[in-house]
Amino acid sequence: MRIGLALGAGGVVGASWIVGALEALEAQTGFRAADAEIVLGTSSGSLIGALVAGDVAPSAMAAHASGAAHPELAALAEHDASALRLARLPVPLGPGSLRLALSAASPAVALLGLLPRGAVRTDAIRELVDRAIGTGWPVHGGLRVVACDYANGRRVVFDGDPGGPPASPGEAVAASCAIPAFYEPVRIGGRRYVDGGIHSHSNLDLLGEDGLDTVICLNPMSSGAWVGGGGLRERVAASRRRRSAVALAREVVALRSAGTRVLVLEPAFADLAAMGTNMMARDRRAEVIAAARASTERALRRIGRRRLGLVGLPVL
Repeated sequence: MRIGLALGAGGVVGASWIVGALEALEAQTGFRAADAEIVLGTSSGSLIGALVAGDVAPSAMAAHASGAAHPELAALAEHDASALRLARLPVPLGPGSLRLALSAASPAVALLGLLPRGAVRTDAIRELVDRAIGTGWPVHGGLRVVACDYANGRRVVFDGDPGGPPASPGEAVAASCAIPAFYEPVRIGGRRYVDGGIHSHSNLDLLGEDGLDTVICLNPMSSGAWVGGGGLRERVAASRRRRSAVALAREVVALRSAGTRVLVLEPAFADLAAMGTNMMARDRRAEVIAAARASTERALRRIGRRRLGLVGLPVL
């Protein structure tokens, strides 16, 4: 059974949700994320994907996020990928990438090109990956990291292939996480790269030609739970989730049409309450992990043994 794992974008909060969901997935089905044939990560999902491909257990990630000591991540006890470091001054003013704004396929991406370049460095993200799994690409786990070219918005996949862009896993993850107008773009091989979520929060369609039997997609930015009302920030967040859900549905249809079984796990109503609207909120990590663990366990129980068996994941 060849199983692929797609971990979507979602900032610090989204990464925390993925950690909790992966814990529940292993507890309920016995499937270890590290055993996936391919691990595809986008934005903050690429950080979790890199750790997973390096055989770091989700339980270790959860312990690290909550501040508890864990032997697997002893080297990271004083290190945090969400630490903010300002870029070297002066930070350029004006549009961050006029070429991206002019060539963008959507108004949202065009706006990202018009916004000033980000002022927060991604060194902490790269350093966390380097310390956790080293600077070489994992032999097992088929790690793939999605970023976008800052000049034209084109999707780029880093996977350690000698024919591709020359990047270490840490550099690739830093590029995938580089949210425009927040993080400084990451320069690799003479080009600048930014957040892979610009193209898609999940990029699930990239797994359509790998001959996988099953793909498990964890997408923190979409949700089938309906949340009405609230202020402007809540309405904007809800709109963003709806757009993400629509894009994900298209990718799922394309993957299934290629003969691949797909299991999608996404936040439930209780998760959304824990996650809030600020996806970079560091103080919500432990709460979000716990909520994701509980809601994913409930979702897998609802799916049931028979349906999980159809996608190759028997319930323990």
